[in-house]
Amino acid sequence: MIKPFLPDSGQIHVFYTRADQISDPYLLKQYRHCLSPAEIQKADRYMKQSDRHLSLVSRALVRYLIAEATGQEPKSLRFSVNEHGKPFLAQMPDIHFNLSHSHGAAVCAVGRNDTVGVDVEDVGRHTDISIANRFFSPAEAELVSKVPETEKKKLFFDIWTLKEAYIKAIGKGLSIPLNSFSFNADEANIQITFNDSRQTDPMWQFFQWRPEPGKIVSVAGRCASPILFMPFGCVPFVGIRHR
Repeated sequence: MIKPFLPDSGQIHVFYTRADQISDPYLLKQYRHCLSPAEIQKADRYMKQSDRHLSLVSRALVRYLIAEATGQEPKSLRFSVNEHGKPFLAQMPDIHFNLSHSHGAAVCAVGRNDTVGVDVEDVGRHTDISIANRFFSPAEAELVSKVPETEKKKLFFDIWTLKEAYIKAIGKGLSIPLNSFSFNADEANIQITFNDSRQTDPMWQFFQWRPEPGKIVSVAGRCASPILFMPFGCVPFVGIRHR
């Protein structure tokens, strides 16, 4: 394994961690030690031990990645949030990051100079596909309705994670309705279309990654030039490896 490093301009690094496979007491002690009192309180409020564990590892992941890449102490990092709750580093405004976690997995995306959003989902969980009619645009809901039954769940999560990644990159929460924009079904050339203008925005670029069976990661970034998305596996306070 190697140590995390800052992405160059035009790159977004995507780090995947299986929190539910980390049980080393020494590592867990390090994770807890590096968090702020507010982060510890948030993790401890979860009812289920698995959720407390996932919150602990996820927050340690963010601190580890940024601290190693910038030469800071993990505990010294000070996070602020915008009016919609998206966290950022006031002392390092050129570093953009976003965190997502679901069912034992955590993902953190880190970029320079440009906004970034990420979402991870467990595609094996029970899901009512019919909610596409409520939350997807009419065009997306029609796409899901027309594919064979065996492909519906995959397409649903492909679109759902892209929408979540975009919303999180914008940083305005659900003040932007999920059905106000659409994604196509072309994995090789993912495009977003805004329903009010019927226009695409080529500066928005997207990346989808299946780090292991049953997991889907979507990443959103906005840049005038092509973005290089680089995926890594990571164990916080141990290292990263190319995937």
